Amino acid sequence: MENKKIRRAAILKDAEAFDQYLRRYTQHRLTTVIDQLIVGCMVPRHTISNWRRGLARIPELHKCKIEEILGEKIFDSPTNC
Repeated sequence: MENKKIRRAAILKDAEAFDQYLRRYTQHRLTTVIDQLIVGCMVPRHTISNWRRGLARIPELHKCKIEEILGEKIFDSPTNC
């Protein structure tokens, strides 16, 4: 049970960082950035939405790809890409 709480906290931390970063953009620019993430990560639009809301875990390889596409470090966790 304790392990689940730790994993859930990590998921929410990543989701919050991802969402806070994306909130910087205007609505038009946000649509463009999300389209780039969809193509780059090869995931459907609803997956990006789930990542932002913390409903799904962002895989480590996708974290690397997101940071590569956006050109900034977003996530605190050390990623091995």
